Amino acid sequence: MTKVLFLSVKPRFARAILEGRKTVEVRRKFPEVPAGTVIVLYSSSPERAVLGTVRLKQMTRVDSSEVWELYSMEIALPQDALAEYLHGALESTLLEVENPETWPIPVTLGALRKVLGVEPPQSFRYLAPEQLEAIRTS
Repeated sequence: MTKVLFLSVKPRFARAILEGRKTVEVRRKFPEVPAGTVIVLYSSSPERAVLGTVRLKQMTRVDSSEVWELYSMEIALPQDALAEYLHGALESTLLEVENPETWPIPVTLGALRKVLGVEPPQSFRYLAPEQLEAIRTS
């Protein structure tokens, strides 16, 4: 297994992704990530816990002005909120995800700190596969 992506998202979006209602995550800037990469979903404040994983189906870069037209049904975000988020960004990265897996017991911020000794990312960071297993079994 290659590197694992540890992604911070707002609680409502983390739940929407894991429930299959949101299949595309929009990012202003993002590095190249190969299809098939496991993504650990960290639900940011106030929840502050890992809720589960998804797999990256594909990553696409598009002109920011085209995101709404192409992906409005998949992003689970109102048009005005999308416009505000993407303001000033010429290009956007779209992470199309699949295979959502909600973990039976969320892994809290305290447990993450204890098990990994790291802070959750503001946007993203990479984890080694063994770190994913350590989180999953904590």
